[in-house]
Amino acid sequence: MRKFLIAILFSLICLSVYTPVVYAHNELQGGRYFTLINEKDEVIHRTAHQVSTGDIYITADNARYKVVKLEGFQAFCEYEGKEKLSRPWNRKGILGFDLFRHAVPAAQNKKQPTIAIYHTHSDESYVPSDGKESIRGNGGIYDVGQTLTVQLKKMGFNVVHSDNRHDPHDVNAYHRSRKTAVNLLQKGPDAIIDVHRDAVPADVYKTNLKGEDVTKVKLVLGRQNPNMKSNLEFAKSLKAAMDKQTPGLSNGIYIGKGDYNQDLSPRSVLVEVGAHTNSKEEAQKGVAMFAQTLPEVFGVNTAAAGTRQEPARKPLEQNNQRAGSILITLLLVAGLAGGAYYLINRNTLK
Repeated sequence: MRKFLIAILFSLICLSVYTPVVYAHNELQGGRYFTLINEKDEVIHRTAHQVSTGDIYITADNARYKVVKLEGFQAFCEYEGKEKLSRPWNRKGILGFDLFRHAVPAAQNKKQPTIAIYHTHSDESYVPSDGKESIRGNGGIYDVGQTLTVQLKKMGFNVVHSDNRHDPHDVNAYHRSRKTAVNLLQKGPDAIIDVHRDAVPADVYKTNLKGEDVTKVKLVLGRQNPNMKSNLEFAKSLKAAMDKQTPGLSNGIYIGKGDYNQDLSPRSVLVEVGAHTNSKEEAQKGVAMFAQTLPEVFGVNTAAAGTRQEPARKPLEQNNQRAGSILITLLLVAGLAGGAYYLINRNTLK
């Protein structure tokens, strides 16, 4: 009996350590959503994701806000300053060391970057196009993921797109999709993307870019995982590329309570492509524009459409060579200065 009780206690401890935080994965249903409000009583965002005090929202214009108080579905935020984005080629340090090398070692020697795509909420759909907001086991979100897959392949990426189902859409969906994410990571991808849509009024995401009606794309991170800092740097690189190539496409970065399975990889991000109130076609156009930003982040040359070429001399490589030259120069100067000091003071030293 004693051994049995010890076994139960050990199992409970393991579950408390390895099970992701489930309450952070709740999403509002029935048309409800949170409204984020700044100190000027201005609405800065709306989202159906569960909002908690301590959450961070980086707006489209890179203003950083922190949620400090909740009153019902209103989240009051304090301004924390401008967020400095990572330039897309700053994934590595100045001497060329890959900051993310430990999570996906198999991908480091590949010529073609690999992107893994999956859908935790496999029922999510778009009412204007799919007829309903949820289609269990076959949501319209798969079509959005497929558009992302096709566009990335055209630009020379390897893509692994999982169509695993994780229904129902409840607090345990992330537990079910965790197995999918683990299996995808066995293929050594350079990044893993969980594609979703939000559940807010259409105007939160709807926009017109390059003469087309499209949806914006929001990046979502979990702040309760050991990879949060590296995932944030990855997300900021993606946003910087969006801001550079397609201004107006980004709907900011939300950093919420929880993990969203992002503890599995330091290049993991959840993307919200529109809301259930937007059309799927607009979401597909938005995610296709988002795909166009990834070559800059990963250094892929897309000069020849539909083919993958060896990357041209990238800013990262130029920066690394420049940094190496500077380091050698500094060492030579230090050596000469040391030699001169010795010659001048050798009698004193003796």
